[in-house]
Order: sequence, then C-alpha cells, then structure tokens
Amino acid sequence: MPGDFNSKHELSEKAATHSLSQAKNIRNPETGGTSFDIRVLSETTGTKVVTLEQDSYGKFTKMQEFNPSTRAASQTVTLIYRPESAQYPDGHYDVLINNQTVNIVNKGKSCLFHALARGMRPGASEEEITSAADDLRNVEADALLRHPGQWEPFIKRKEWTEAIRGGDWFMMKGASRNFTEEEITKTIEELNGSIYKDWRKCMIQNKGIGQIIHGDHQPPGYSIWRAGELNQNSKLATAWLELATKSSPLDYSLIEKAKRNHGCELPVFLVLADKHRKSISTTSKDFRVLVAETISKDDVLSTLKLAVLGAMPRCMLDNNQSNNNLQSGEMNRISDSFPKDCKKMVDTWFNRLESKPGLMTLEMKRGMYEWINQKKYEDQNDHLVKKLKTRCQ
Repeated sequence: MPGDFNSKHELSEKAATHSLSQAKNIRNPETGGTSFDIRVLSETTGTKVVTLEQDSYGKFTKMQEFNPSTRAASQTVTLIYRPESAQYPDGHYDVLINNQTVNIVNKGKSCLFHALARGMRPGASEEEITSAADDLRNVEADALLRHPGQWEPFIKRKEWTEAIRGGDWFMMKGASRNFTEEEITKTIEELNGSIYKDWRKCMIQNKGIGQIIHGDHQPPGYSIWRAGELNQNSKLATAWLELATKSSPLDYSLIEKAKRNHGCELPVFLVLADKHRKSISTTSKDFRVLVAETISKDDVLSTLKLAVLGAMPRCMLDNNQSNNNLQSGEMNRISDSFPKDCKKMVDTWFNRLESKPGLMTLEMKRGMYEWINQKKYEDQNDHLVKKLKTRCQ
C-alpha cells in the first residue's frame, strides 16, 4: 500500500469524484464488497487480510495479501473467496478461524463485511457481528472522505481493471451484460491464438466478457521471463522474449516493459473462466518453474507438451480422483474439445517459431499432433505426466 497517510492529500470535490462516489455507494447494503474494500479496511483497521480460494480437493491457494502500510498489523484475518457459481451467483466470502471454515450464511452482498467482522471478533454474538459489519462499511466511507487523494488512484485502477477483465478477480457482482453461448463460442474461435493485445481490446469493447472467458499464456509469461534469467544463451528463451518485446535481436531493456504489459505481444489461448481457474498452470507455481527450466534447456518438444499439460484442468491429470465441481457432461465437453484446442496451440507456436533457426520444425509439429491424437497427456505412464505429478503436487 504505497502513499503517505500523514499528508493532507487535498483534492477538489470535482477531482475526488471517484472517492466520493465510492464512499456513498459503500454505505448501501446492496453494494457488494471487492478487493478494493479489503484494501481500504486493512489500512484503516490495522488488519492484515489474507484471501484464499479453495479448489475442488479442499486445498487452499492464497490469492492476495493486504497489509496496513503505516503501522504493524494488530491482527490477521483470513478470508475464503468462493467464485461465482450456481450456488453463489454473485460470489461469496467465508472466513477461516483457527484453521476451521466458518460459513457466512444468508448475508447476500454484505458477506465480505460479515466475514471480515467475524474474523476480527471470533467470539462475538451474531447481533454484534451484524452491527460490526455495518460499522465496517461506515469506516471505509469515512476513510475515503478523509483521504480522497490517497484512494482516488486505486479506485480509478479498479475501474480500469473492470474494463479490461470484466470485473475484479473477486468482485461481488456479475458481468455487465449477458453473453449468449454463440457469442462466447465465436469469440473463442476468432481470437484463440491471437496476441494478448487483441484480446484486451476485445475485453474493453465487450465489457464483462473477461469474467466468462480468460486469456491464458502458454507457456506462462512467468516461465518465459524466468527462462531468460536462468540461461541467457537459451535460443528458445530468446525467441520467446523477442516475440514478447517485438525486437530482434533481443533488446533486453524492453523486457521489463513486456512484463508490465502482461506479455501483450505474446499469443493467448482463450478458455472458459472456470476451467482456467482449475488449470495446472494457474494453480501451481511449481509448474511454471518447471516450464522455465525446460525452456532454458532449449527442449522445444517438452516445453510444448508441458504447455498442453498446463492448460489441462487438474482433474484431467489426476484422473483417479473425482471432481465435484465438474459434472460428467462438462468433463466430456472439455475432453472432446481439448485436442482441437491443443492443435490450435501447436499451430500458433509453429507459425511464430518456424522462422527462428534450429527451434521448431515441421517434423516437430507432426510429432506434437501425434502426441495429442494419442492423448498422451492423459497417459499416467508418459514421462512428462509422471514428472509433472512429482514436481507439481
């Protein structure tokens, strides 16, 4: 949390429009909570707040951590975010107390504030928590009014994020409009394999679609940046970095800009948001490290195969485990479309790498097609599947 809260942060009422509007809206119990509200309340209450997401196997993954910047945290609250689903159409927050999940029931769009209040006062009565949740809304509103200059940039950033991604990572409201299945399918077909910059333009023009479809870098952007650090002589890492920076020979001074721009010039593969949240590359940092190491060794085929594996929902890799979040019909649809999606990735890689000497050949492309046709990504005896399961638990 950057900024100096001891300064006055004086702004005219016109310049503080976003802060004043947010202060007014947040007092309304029909306004859902967002990560921005957690950020403000962490600072104003002196509370460290950790947000977790729970996967289908019950394992928690840390999404974000908020710390007050002007003083040491007096307490820590751990929230559990439930993404939008049939059970939670607007998303939902529970709270983890003493490693036990405490469910926040029937609190609607105020569940974030009730969860935070319960985490701050574990032994309080339900009436006291209801009052404390209302107080948190007022505490935030007062903070926004006292320091509008401090919070104005964050609110503007939140609005920009909503425009780009169709919503904050854990916002308590749905997409701006409904999209038909035909629109979603057409968008995926037209932009799959395009560069991320084109996908971002689509999200700005179709506000809300970023909640339904996610853009997935394969190989992950982190893996590409890390591979270049591991081995500056790697031809494969250099090739990907040249694509990311639009420079050849590679201009190392452009790498940081490419990182900040989220790899805008790199190819992006579009998947439904729920599937993306369950993919191995999303849930496992160990996987992204493994891909970085593979790229740095100029092992093109293994890199491409790992990217295919990384795009898989974890339940497809651990096929001996049930997945409560995916119905059998949905699993069948994923399994049926996955080979086609993988071949689209291979075509994209081939088109971008064939001009780089000594990297990807037509023979490699055919070999990848064969590996996909034989569904080796589901073969528990495949050496890469074994390696992945060993490294990325």
